Amino acid sequence: MNNLTVNKEQRFYGRRKGRKLSESSQIALKQGENFYIIKLEDFFKNKHNSTSQSLFGIDHKKIILEIGFGSGDNLVNSAINNPNICYIGADPFLNTNARLIKILLKNNIKNIKIWPDDIRKIIPLFSYSSVSEIKILFPDPWPKSKHKNRRLVQEIFIDNLYKILVPNGRITLATDHSLMKSWILEIFQSHKGYLWQANTIMDWKNRPADCFSTKYEQKSYVKENIPSWFVFKKI
Repeated sequence: MNNLTVNKEQRFYGRRKGRKLSESSQIALKQGENFYIIKLEDFFKNKHNSTSQSLFGIDHKKIILEIGFGSGDNLVNSAINNPNICYIGADPFLNTNARLIKILLKNNIKNIKIWPDDIRKIIPLFSYSSVSEIKILFPDPWPKSKHKNRRLVQEIFIDNLYKILVPNGRITLATDHSLMKSWILEIFQSHKGYLWQANTIMDWKNRPADCFSTKYEQKSYVKENIPSWFVFKKI
């Protein structure tokens, strides 16, 4: 286990469960739980395993982590188009996990693992320099000043992400909220280990080629909340 920094003041805010799961969603959760869901008890049963691959039951050398996968559009399309990469999707919302597992079972997608809780709980379990890329697409902006500590993107959090990224690994973020755009730049540019990969205005106005359109992104254009995309490289 890595000795990563833990922010004791931070805890998860937001919903964990919405409407009652349909019968088909309950069946999907039961069918896919053992294969797709990452469980902490499995780690403690196998403490001798020292790598992220062995810990999470992964047989792929390259790992991409998506934090807050929402509808799962980007996660699923990424996995389908890159079958030799393992994707770990983290989202604490039960209904979201059930919906994703239904899609995975229907399409027989095997290169996705799911962490159904706060991502900060398992970041210390990753090996150093084990994750090739991290995606945080449209995190909750918590726009009120009194709630800024509830935002996922914080100095301690991105420092912990830095440690698990491979050399030259990337973090890709997207937001359609003006306050969050400024917050992301402020937090990342205050960290000496990240370099913003933007040479022209189009580099942050256009969705990166390795990201796929999501329902949330489409809704943001309808509301005329134009998204911005930020890519930071570990240096």
